[in-house]
Amino acid sequence: MRAANVRLAQAIEAEHGYGPQVTKAIDETHEVMGDLQKETLQHLFAMRGVLSPDQAEMFDKSVVKALTADAQ
Repeated sequence: MRAANVRLAQAIEAEHGYGPQVTKAIDETHEVMGDLQKETLQHLFAMRGVLSPDQAEMFDKSVVKALTADAQ
C-alpha cells in the first residue's frame, strides 16, 4: 500500500490534475487494496477452520458485526 501511495503521490505531483498517470495509480491502489482484503479474508477463514462449532458461530457473528457496524 505504501508503494502504491507513493506512486499516486508522484502522479499527482507530475500531473497536477486528474490525468492518465493519476488514473493508473488509482487503479493500482485499488488492486493492491483488493489483494490485501482477499489475503485478510483467507487468513480469517483459516483461523475459523480451527475453531469449535460454538466458537465459529461467535466468530461469524463478530465478523458480521464488524463489517456492518458503520451501516447502521
